[in-house]
Amino acid sequence: LYDIITLKVTDERNALERVMLHFAHFEKRAERVGKNEYLLHVKFDHKDESEIVIRTLSFGPRVKAEAPDSFVELIKKKLLAQKLLNLR
Repeated sequence: LYDIITLKVTDERNALERVMLHFAHFEKRAERVGKNEYLLHVKFDHKDESEIVIRTLSFGPRVKAEAPDSFVELIKKKLLAQKLLNLR
Protein backbone atom coordinates (compact mmCIF):
# COMPACT_ATOMS: atom_id res chain seq x y z
CA LEU A 1 0.00 0.00 0.00
CA TYR A 2 1.55 3.28 -1.13
CA ASP A 3 0.92 6.80 0.10
CA ILE A 4 1.94 10.20 -1.25
CA ILE A 5 2.83 13.05 1.06
CA THR A 6 3.39 16.67 0.15
CA LEU A 7 6.10 18.64 1.90
CA LYS A 8 6.69 22.37 1.58
CA VAL A 9 10.43 23.07 1.51
CA THR A 10 11.89 26.51 2.16
CA ASP A 11 15.25 26.42 0.42
CA GLU A 12 17.52 27.97 3.03
CA ARG A 13 20.91 26.53 3.94
CA ASN A 14 20.67 24.02 1.06
CA ALA A 15 17.47 22.53 2.49
CA LEU A 16 16.11 21.45 -0.91
CA GLU A 17 19.30 19.61 -1.83
CA ARG A 18 19.44 17.95 1.61
CA VAL A 19 15.78 16.91 1.41
CA MET A 20 16.28 15.44 -2.05
CA LEU A 21 19.25 13.43 -0.74
CA HIS A 22 17.34 12.25 2.34
CA PHE A 23 14.49 11.02 0.15
CA ALA A 24 16.74 9.83 -2.70
CA HIS A 25 15.44 6.25 -2.77
CA PHE A 26 11.78 7.31 -2.85
CA GLU A 27 9.82 8.19 -5.96
CA LYS A 28 9.30 11.95 -5.80
CA ARG A 29 8.46 15.09 -7.74
CA ALA A 30 9.34 18.68 -6.88
CA GLU A 31 7.69 21.86 -8.06
CA ARG A 32 8.67 25.45 -7.46
CA VAL A 33 5.87 27.49 -5.85
CA GLY A 34 7.76 30.63 -4.78
CA LYS A 35 11.14 32.31 -4.86
CA ASN A 36 12.66 29.87 -2.36
CA GLU A 37 9.73 27.51 -1.84
CA TYR A 38 9.05 24.11 -3.32
CA LEU A 39 6.44 21.41 -2.93
CA LEU A 40 7.90 17.93 -2.81
CA HIS A 41 5.54 15.02 -3.45
CA VAL A 42 6.98 11.78 -2.08
CA LYS A 43 5.56 8.31 -2.77
CA PHE A 44 6.36 5.72 -0.12
CA ASP A 45 5.27 2.37 1.21
CA HIS A 46 2.88 2.85 4.14
CA LYS A 47 5.06 0.61 6.32
CA ASP A 48 7.80 3.30 6.09
CA GLU A 49 5.55 6.02 7.53
CA SER A 50 7.39 6.28 10.88
CA GLU A 51 10.69 6.72 9.06
CA ILE A 52 9.17 9.41 6.84
CA VAL A 53 7.90 11.29 9.91
CA ILE A 54 11.36 11.24 11.49
CA ARG A 55 13.05 12.34 8.27
CA THR A 56 10.57 15.19 7.84
CA LEU A 57 11.05 16.43 11.39
CA SER A 58 14.83 16.35 11.04
CA PHE A 59 14.68 19.45 8.81
CA GLY A 60 13.00 21.62 11.43
CA PRO A 61 11.14 24.69 10.23
CA ARG A 62 12.48 24.44 6.67
CA VAL A 63 10.17 21.52 5.85
CA LYS A 64 6.45 21.53 6.57
CA ALA A 65 4.03 18.67 6.01
CA GLU A 66 1.17 19.88 3.80
CA ALA A 67 -0.82 16.74 2.88
CA PRO A 68 -2.50 14.40 3.49
CA ASP A 69 -4.18 15.54 6.70
CA SER A 70 -3.45 12.19 8.37
CA PHE A 71 0.30 12.73 7.86
CA VAL A 72 0.10 16.32 9.09
CA GLU A 73 -1.61 15.02 12.25
CA LEU A 74 1.17 12.45 12.78
CA ILE A 75 3.73 15.26 12.58
CA LYS A 76 1.75 17.36 15.08
CA LYS A 77 1.44 14.45 17.51
CA LYS A 78 5.17 13.75 17.33
CA LEU A 79 5.99 17.43 17.93
CA LEU A 80 3.61 17.58 20.91
CA ALA A 81 5.18 14.44 22.37
CA GLN A 82 8.65 15.95 22.00
CA LYS A 83 7.49 19.17 23.64
CA LEU A 84 6.02 17.28 26.58
CA LEU A 85 9.29 15.38 27.07
CA ASN A 86 11.24 18.64 27.19
CA LEU A 87 8.97 20.05 29.91
CA ARG A 88 9.89 17.35 32.42
